[in-house]
Amino acid sequence: MNTNTCTTRACTIEGLNPNLKNALRTHGKQFDLEDIESDVLMCCETRSILQKNGLASTQETSLSAVYITPKWLVWAIAPNGNAANAGSAQLRNIESRDYETTAMFATAPNYGLNITGLYTDVNRTGITFISLGPEADGQNFRHILKEALKNAAK
Repeated sequence: MNTNTCTTRACTIEGLNPNLKNALRTHGKQFDLEDIESDVLMCCETRSILQKNGLASTQETSLSAVYITPKWLVWAIAPNGNAANAGSAQLRNIESRDYETTAMFATAPNYGLNITGLYTDVNRTGITFISLGPEADGQNFRHILKEALKNAAK
């Protein structure tokens, strides 16, 4: 079975990996979200290491970043050292579910959140996986997101 190890650290947007930070800011400019960085409730960066076992054992390392404001969730993912892609969604348009509670967890263990809903850059609903490690910073981000989602629904 493949194994996935995630490590999440809280940081500022300025403290993010440059590739992730640039993707977030490019996305922000494209969708007129630059001013939301002043309202960040929490920002995290996660390193995920996927160890694929079997005949051709390989390892893939991905970096991701996510931040939350009272109204927005914004993320960037750089899979296996490639260029980062960013996305965003208004909290009122999404739902969050712990990946560990899904049926997929039994066959593809991983740690994070499935974000389902309408995103800024598409005109249909979709699902995005946000990687978050099990340590305190990852757990704290989950808590802050759940509270922000409740407040956005009011």
